[in-house]
Amino acid sequence: MITTIALGIVTIVFLCFGLITFYMKSYLPELPFEGMTKKQVYEKITNNNSIIYLTNSKGYNWYIYQGNQKDGRNEIIKRFNTLGIVFKEQLGAGIIFTSNNNKDEIIVESEMWTGKYIIFQVPDAVKF
Repeated sequence: MITTIALGIVTIVFLCFGLITFYMKSYLPELPFEGMTKKQVYEKITNNNSIIYLTNSKGYNWYIYQGNQKDGRNEIIKRFNTLGIVFKEQLGAGIIFTSNNNKDEIIVESEMWTGKYIIFQVPDAVKF
């Protein structure tokens, strides 16, 4: 009888812990910026293959893209092209753009947040 009650209590505790973890999205990796929770970021994500603005933190605009790295890179290149900023090259997770007739370089860092999402760190001077 006592073991049945103890087992029931343990089950309820684990169930509550699991629901809280799922609701708060605490199973997701840490974010590379401050100012938003994982839950807030997850709620902004849509399934439309577009780059979504998240926040501005420490001199950078942060964006997220749902998809693979190649498609995310192509999407960010399209966004920069609309501003007249041209793709130069990719070095690892960094994407280098040039503007003003190749005089200024802009470096965008990217990182896989999970297997499905890429987070881009764009300098504050660039907004789209």
